Amino acid sequence: MGLSDSLSKFIPKDFGKKKRAAKTPAACSPSKPEPEPEPEPEPAQAGGGRSRQPASSGTPVDAPTGQHALLAGHKKAVSAIAWDASGDQMATGEHGSHMHLWDFTSMDRTFQSWRTLVPAEGQQIRALKYSPASTHLLCATGDPQAKLYSHDGRLVGEFKRGDMYVTDMRKTRGHVAGLAALCWDPRGNSKFATCGMDSTVRIWDCGRTSEQEQVVVAKTRRRGKVAVTACSYNADGSAIASAQHDGGLSVWPSSGPFLRPLQHVEDAHEPSTETSAAEFIGPSMLVSRGGDSTVKLWDLRKMAQPLAVASRLPAAGPEANLALDPSGRWLLVGVEQQQQQQQPSGSASIAVLSASNLSEHQRIGLPLAGGVLSVAWHPELNQIAAGLSTGAVVMLYDSDKSRRGVKLAASKRARPQAAASSSGPIITPNALPLFRQDQQTSSKRRREKARQDPVRSHKPQVPLYGHGRGGAIGANETQHIMKSLIKDTIRDEDPREALLKYAAKAEAEPTFVAPSYKDAPVFDDSGMADEPEMKRRK
Repeated sequence: MGLSDSLSKFIPKDFGKKKRAAKTPAACSPSKPEPEPEPEPEPAQAGGGRSRQPASSGTPVDAPTGQHALLAGHKKAVSAIAWDASGDQMATGEHGSHMHLWDFTSMDRTFQSWRTLVPAEGQQIRALKYSPASTHLLCATGDPQAKLYSHDGRLVGEFKRGDMYVTDMRKTRGHVAGLAALCWDPRGNSKFATCGMDSTVRIWDCGRTSEQEQVVVAKTRRRGKVAVTACSYNADGSAIASAQHDGGLSVWPSSGPFLRPLQHVEDAHEPSTETSAAEFIGPSMLVSRGGDSTVKLWDLRKMAQPLAVASRLPAAGPEANLALDPSGRWLLVGVEQQQQQQQPSGSASIAVLSASNLSEHQRIGLPLAGGVLSVAWHPELNQIAAGLSTGAVVMLYDSDKSRRGVKLAASKRARPQAAASSSGPIITPNALPLFRQDQQTSSKRRREKARQDPVRSHKPQVPLYGHGRGGAIGANETQHIMKSLIKDTIRDEDPREALLKYAAKAEAEPTFVAPSYKDAPVFDDSGMADEPEMKRRK
């Protein structure tokens, strides 16, 4: 007998306890994205003044790589690039301690910097950052003191150096070792953070250069101190990320307390290598670049393991950074030239990675040799600046997608050099061989000629020996004895008789002696003959 459908659902089909599987909504799915297929780049083609760019599969990258311009002026590796908010001014720093300021509004196609500064003599420039309002420029060098400049390059302040003999880093007023990186607080225009080789991250205020506001001491499982090589704020300024020389990666609350970090990962990168960048991507992602040729993506909610790892991306130096495109979808990573297998020999390149899973979508080839040490992508101008280890600064732009910036400077013709005005030949008497005094180029000949001149040579007096030499010593022994026998008899003379000898001369010439014996009147009015009578009575 068949059962109806309404009754059959109540009859069990098998035995045992059942487990209900909960339905997981899409919002609660694992945050690790699905890996995208790896692109297959092709060799770049060289072509005139246009940059080389390999073809890639998948989502296309809208990078402004149509044309390029070369900014010359640096002689050492360009370690830092900073752009102001408007994009009209850019600052670059090098390992040779020189900082160049570039003004694209007044620049022509010669691409010359308008100002050159030396923040710290003999110290490498490690980081440059404009304030959120672009009113100030911060510079970090190998010196413990950070420098604050105005927008036009005028030095505003120099922050305090700490006491190197104090072992507790919380008690010092500033860094006691060289700086490594710095970052501005996005919530205002006055606070910023610096990190250095003294194992600290310090929070400063621009109006208070004598002492920092807060001190964060890095934590390490190893004995001793550990250098902090990178730091950055998140978008809302509530957290600070720091990277350490032992490979550790930490996230701290920006308002404290600083006893322990919110998140910490030991050996995030290979120890004893420079983790040169740690940047926030959105509210919950963090990307780091280490000296072990890797770029790693981390989820701030669970930092036990990285979400994605991109390898074979060697850094050109300890200041190698990362740059996001204006949309936040792509990540620019400069690559060292030594292990570039997808580019021809002698060509620098920039790898374009996906910000969601670090898959490489494009490799931008540059028409110059060397490794890319620093890179920046300006959101307003839609232009890319790359600093090379050879000292060159390459600007990438597109004639249709980019605006202002170096595109405006490339359209300006160079100013013609003014012809030197001439008023005819000028003949001077000293130009004639008769009047000209030949200057001997050899210093030996000049000394020999001066020795022959008795006035210029100033020959010293030779020592005197014997009796009667130039009248400087006694003539003979008899004269010496006679001088000792003749006595001075001035004490035996009568002083009255000696003065009376001049009596006759004083009477004959009383000009100097007679006035001293005359009585002066009590009031001499001889000089007031021209004065009125009333005034003379007073």
